[in-house]
Amino acid sequence: MRKVVVVVVVVALGGCTSFSFKQGNRGTAPAELQERADMVPIEAGTFEMGSKIPEPDEHPVHKVKLSAFLLDPTEVTLENYHRCVDARVCRALKPTSSGGETTELHPVVGVSWFDAKKYCEWVGKRLPTEAEWEYAARRPHFGVYPWEGPFASTKANSRDPADGFAFTAPVRSFPSGKNASGIFDLAGNASEWTADWYESTWYQKSPKRDPTGPEVPTGARAVRGGSWSDPEHLLRSTARLGIDPNLSNNAIGMRCAATP
Repeated sequence: MRKVVVVVVVVALGGCTSFSFKQGNRGTAPAELQERADMVPIEAGTFEMGSKIPEPDEHPVHKVKLSAFLLDPTEVTLENYHRCVDARVCRALKPTSSGGETTELHPVVGVSWFDAKKYCEWVGKRLPTEAEWEYAARRPHFGVYPWEGPFASTKANSRDPADGFAFTAPVRSFPSGKNASGIFDLAGNASEWTADWYESTWYQKSPKRDPTGPEVPTGARAVRGGSWSDPEHLLRSTARLGIDPNLSNNAIGMRCAATP
């Protein structure tokens, strides 16, 4: 039930399309895109993943122990994704109905899970797991949003018109909404693909150490963070969505992670 609802919402927001991925001649990523100096180090630790609110896929709350990892401070931009396309590694973007390309500093959207994975691998990185994503977004105060305190339109690009953006915003447009580690747009702007398969009941059986999601394909990949088209409820750091990895729309992008 949860997955069906999610897919219907996505279709309404962006006009999802499916495609057959064709890889071009592989080009080497520029050194500056492979550089990890600007990635944010997230130290190893244990946290309580999930929420006690009545969303069936967010409970039970359970303890998870994670190894250290690195996370990009921003969502992948159009500029950098276009460089992957020019290298004939990434698939060229299809026109989006709204919320898409504006400037090269906007987050790339209209990418499938396969596109996101391909880009991160091209720059020598990977997609974060769901647990890594949530841990990075919530630490150190482990509240509802990446920042400490209630939701505010000045802190994230959401459906609220008061934030000043009808669709996507350039990355780093909401400095007051970054988390304590200095990571931007973990709530809103573009939703973000994660590495894991999505399962609504996964928290009932998830491993306690470095979970990577279900091993058996479920037909949907986990998406986190909420987007410019979502209400504040879906921008919560514990909110989960499951989307067909072949689909793309104008609200979903990505950021990359790496193992130190």
